[in-house]
Amino acid sequence: MLKFGFARTAVQAVCAVLVLCIAVGLLRQDGAQSVFGAQEEGVRLPILMYHSILKDSARQGNYVVSPDVLAADLDALQQRGYETVTVTDLLAYVQDGEPLPEKPVMITFDDGYYNNYVYAYPLLQQRGMRAVLSIIGSQTALYTAEGTENAYWSHLRLDRLREMQDVFEIQNHSWNLHEYGERRGCLRRSGETEESYESLLREDTAETQQLITDAGLPAPQCYTYPFGACSAESERILQDMGFACTLGCEERINIITRDAGCLYEMGRFNRAAGESTQSYLSRALGE
Repeated sequence: MLKFGFARTAVQAVCAVLVLCIAVGLLRQDGAQSVFGAQEEGVRLPILMYHSILKDSARQGNYVVSPDVLAADLDALQQRGYETVTVTDLLAYVQDGEPLPEKPVMITFDDGYYNNYVYAYPLLQQRGMRAVLSIIGSQTALYTAEGTENAYWSHLRLDRLREMQDVFEIQNHSWNLHEYGERRGCLRRSGETEESYESLLREDTAETQQLITDAGLPAPQCYTYPFGACSAESERILQDMGFACTLGCEERINIITRDAGCLYEMGRFNRAAGESTQSYLSRALGE
């Protein structure tokens, strides 16, 4: 009876261990499913949009902010635990399964003003942060040829773009499509044929691509729409040209998934003067 009682106790102990292992396994499986489910739902990505950075308060407005405002925004982002990402990081996540930071944020600068080198570059560099800089090709070509550098009105030269690669990832903001009137940005004009429009957009875009790659910089994989104006037609053409990402100006937070389509027409929050860092980031981050 003693031997039988001992054997029965041993069997009960083994069964208890098996039940515990199964329970733990189920918990782990649930946890794994939860993580997988979170990945499937996507990663929230706020994108901040800056343009010109100037100390002169008289120049500040919808598209010009001071270096102090930019510095305050950057510090607040880091205090809230955000880490900067670039287009390359997004492509690595979507295409190759590479991880993104727990709290990613993208910082973008449009037009390629020289004052971005004077003020934004050192502020980002000091904090170990990266950003996306989208240039107007014709303006970069003009000031590269002239050699002029003026914080108030000139654009970045190619040598400056090469110098800033440790911080800025260079993208395409058209060659010369920053105009209002019959055409708004890169949209088709009234009465323009589909064929002539497609030819214009392809040639304009390719000219900036050529300028950038001839300077020894990586070929842009993202097209930043002038004025944020886009259409199904422009998207089709740009995707056919090989662009894996497009940036618009609609103010919304993006959800990044493994679906490559999530990288097109991404929303951004414009940074204007006159709004506190707290207010701006509350809107842009959705916190």
